[in-house]
Amino acid sequence: MDNAVWLSALALLALVLVSLAVLALSGWRLFKVLKATQKRIGAAAATLSAEADRLSAAMAALPDRQAEVQNAVASLGMRVRVLGVLATAASDAADVLRAPLRYIGR
Repeated sequence: MDNAVWLSALALLALVLVSLAVLALSGWRLFKVLKATQKRIGAAAATLSAEADRLSAAMAALPDRQAEVQNAVASLGMRVRVLGVLATAASDAADVLRAPLRYIGR
């Protein structure tokens, strides 16, 4: 009976050691997968951070850009008014130049 107890103890010890080895191997694989995942997440986070910085800079530039566009619109409005005055003057000049033709009969 003594041999059966020692044999059972050795079998139990072998099973425990094999289980610990399997557990250690699974833990090592999990560690490697987590490390690779963290690298991918870190790269994606860096890309996202760069995109957020770019968008933040674009949003900060909006007031400057808006002022530039408003200045361009104001300049365009002034040019339209000047062009309107010139068109009126040209129309009046054309009428004056055509006035003698009315007296001749054409």
